[in-house]
Amino acid sequence: MRLAAENIVVRFKDRNILNRVTVAIEPGRITAIVGPNGAGKSTLVRALAGLQPCAAGIVLLDGREIGRLTATERARAVAYLPQDRQLNWPLSVRAIVSLGRLPHRVSPAAGESAADAQAINTAMRAMDVAVFAVRPATELSGGERARVLFARALAQEAQILLADEPTAGLDPAHALELFGILTRLAAKGRGIAIALHDLSLAARFCSDAVILTGGRVLAAGETRDVLTAERLTAAFGVAMAVGTLADVPVVVPKG
Repeated sequence: MRLAAENIVVRFKDRNILNRVTVAIEPGRITAIVGPNGAGKSTLVRALAGLQPCAAGIVLLDGREIGRLTATERARAVAYLPQDRQLNWPLSVRAIVSLGRLPHRVSPAAGESAADAQAINTAMRAMDVAVFAVRPATELSGGERARVLFARALAQEAQILLADEPTAGLDPAHALELFGILTRLAAKGRGIAIALHDLSLAARFCSDAVILTGGRVLAAGETRDVLTAERLTAAFGVAMAVGTLADVPVVVPKG
């Protein structure tokens, strides 16, 4: 399943947040969306998810305009994890993860099927939150809540996964585990796009990258061709170094 934005424009009042942006999320690939604060990363992820109206251009899911899909059709195809980790209701962890299965039920009142239970349990184990299953999610730390919400997105079993800063609040071990999960999903043909501030993780795990700056695409393509010191310096306004440490790609500001 392919998701693509073609020349999209997103406006807020009299200002363009995104200006003629074209990107494609291909099956079997992980795309990093990077750029400085205010570049339009979160807006682009929301537009790709069909949650942000575009003033011009179009977002297509396998050739169909995403805005013309029903909410259920869209939710079955595209899972979206927002940057906001706030939880207002003291639902149990398992209850929150189970919300990812709602698009697959014949009605909201339908009970949990065997397939639902398997998807929920698999997602909880993958994100290391099964031990919290009966605890109210409001009692968890920020990083633990982040893992619960990512488990909810995994339980959705959509062919496209869009995530806005999924590693925010995660410790290094869980961040690496998350990217291990994303890598395995991509190997199964899922299309994945993530907005990231951690450029080293993008360089290490993402097959493709998009640099946004000022609401425009500065560069897009394979990660090794996009995340260069020259382009990152131009995007972030500070000298950047790109290299390896113990055979692991790293990106650091030089100041």
